[in-house]
Amino acid sequence: MLPEPLVVKVLTDAGGIPEDARVVFTVVQGGGTPSSASVRVDSRGLASTSYTLGPLAGTHIIEAAIDGNSSKSVFFEETSANFFCPEQKDTFEVTYRTPHHLLLATRKSGFYTGLNTGGVVEVDVIIPPLPSTSRFAEILGQSIFDTNVFDAAFSARGDLYVARRSFTSEILKIDPQGEVTFFAHLDENLLPTDLYAELSMNPSGLLVGCDANGPFVVGCRDSLLRYPEATYANHNINSDALAVDPRRQGEDPLGEDIYFIDKTSLELKRLAMDSLTVEPARQLETVASLSKDQAESARGMVCDPGQGYVYILVDSDDTKEILEVTPDGTVTVVYDFFDRGSGDAAGEQRDLAFDIYNGRHYLYTLDTLNDNILRFDIGGRILVPMFNDSLLQSTLSNRGMNGALIGGERVGLVVLKGQ
Repeated sequence: MLPEPLVVKVLTDAGGIPEDARVVFTVVQGGGTPSSASVRVDSRGLASTSYTLGPLAGTHIIEAAIDGNSSKSVFFEETSANFFCPEQKDTFEVTYRTPHHLLLATRKSGFYTGLNTGGVVEVDVIIPPLPSTSRFAEILGQSIFDTNVFDAAFSARGDLYVARRSFTSEILKIDPQGEVTFFAHLDENLLPTDLYAELSMNPSGLLVGCDANGPFVVGCRDSLLRYPEATYANHNINSDALAVDPRRQGEDPLGEDIYFIDKTSLELKRLAMDSLTVEPARQLETVASLSKDQAESARGMVCDPGQGYVYILVDSDDTKEILEVTPDGTVTVVYDFFDRGSGDAAGEQRDLAFDIYNGRHYLYTLDTLNDNILRFDIGGRILVPMFNDSLLQSTLSNRGMNGALIGGERVGLVVLKGQ
């Protein structure tokens, strides 16, 4: 629905207010709907109706005519677009920070001096180990990063989106200058244990998410859309695993594949999209079968936009690994963290990010047990801890005098896009 109604004023030839005049609003183009098609003028000669845009992008035309005298009419024109909102930029480049650096969303961190505060830390992963914590740069979040933050995603437009639970479950937008605004409501019909939501972006700037009900998109402010083909009443979708494959945008600027995991069927699903609707020819597909641990304990998922391979980070008591899934559904364990040893050596992994640097493909993950960032070279199958300085590592989280972790779980990880 448009934020303002369509309003016309009717006058007699002498400039007076006609009695009992009616105005008929007719949709000429676009297929939208007026709230009232026939409206009697008020004492000021005004007649108004609200208008809801139709499903098609482009120009919508509405005619307002005096009932019984169609020669007296005016036309309204409104424009509908899938991804552009007046509140957002229409450019698709990074507007701040350094390409290939890592953005780390954290609920608490020793980097911050205030109590019970978190935020976003920028990490230079190109030339580790970092010489000092001065290499960490804070992006102010106005104390929105607390124990109820679910995830964060960085848009190529320069905005950071944060999913969290406050008085309601919501998504906030932080612009490059640090201004925080409300962006969308999340579903409230979930149990507290199911309120989490994973966020991702596609190159066109569309915010994609997944919660226990399945995947969704937010095309514009507070317009959270779901797909009947992939909406689940049992709330058993893994809300920690979501990936977007943009490869089809080479042939269709609005095309993409959304990957998510059904914990009931233990399957990796693929939803083929065309703009904000499901592509009729493909719709929902099962890509691969997973084990119970793999489906239930996936803690991050990304897609290599060059090859379309999906990488899944799994972390449970019995399974700690990185999976590689080809588009045709072949599943391979490319790294087993237990090969490093048990306990602290194996660590506890959280979230996954992908980057291509100097022609090599890398995955980044967080070892929340040992306060370290791990980089996995996909081609060489080599895993390397990024930090070897204990003071530096301690800034990644917040620990007590006995070394116990105090609310330092990281909730979002993304590599800034290279130009």
